[in-house]
Amino acid sequence: MNKKTAKKNEIINASINLMYLKGYNGTSVKDITDAAGIPKGSFYNHFEDKEHYAVDAINYYYQEVISEFTATLVNQNLGPLDRIKEFCKQVISWLEQQDFKLGCFVGNMTQEMGDVSELISDAVANIHKDMESRIHKNLVEAYENRALKKELSLKALASFIVSSWQGSLLRMKETGDRTSLDAFYTVLTEDLLK
Repeated sequence: MNKKTAKKNEIINASINLMYLKGYNGTSVKDITDAAGIPKGSFYNHFEDKEHYAVDAINYYYQEVISEFTATLVNQNLGPLDRIKEFCKQVISWLEQQDFKLGCFVGNMTQEMGDVSELISDAVANIHKDMESRIHKNLVEAYENRALKKELSLKALASFIVSSWQGSLLRMKETGDRTSLDAFYTVLTEDLLK
């Protein structure tokens, strides 16, 4: 990683929680620079504008924060359906450590800016497609190994799992507890992944 990318990541790491908690519209460039401890001019050395910062923050979140969990989806020590279940369990545990306040940064940006900013919409769509692809690969492997008994569209199931997961995270933010996540996990494990 070159110095410019490292500095950009350092700025995002120091400031991403603001946008995570306050949203895109609730976070100003000044908020970001104050959190990162940099002058405003330095912000524009690394980001074209706040919209590009948000796209870089979305990608940083997925690559640096969520990658710890997505690694579970390729863990060959687990069966394909167990990988999906374990991914969800790990994220739920992490959210519990955050007192169920954060939700998903990608989901938050999707909800707030998905129909407003084409740049942000494209960034979150790419992440959702990647998640669907990872889950789909596990579903295909499970089906081929006869671990998944249902005959249905595996692409549709992967899309449904990602969409339902995001909806459960949204409801979690509403209630401030794990009720919706537990309901999602129960349906996932007892009905969908059989």
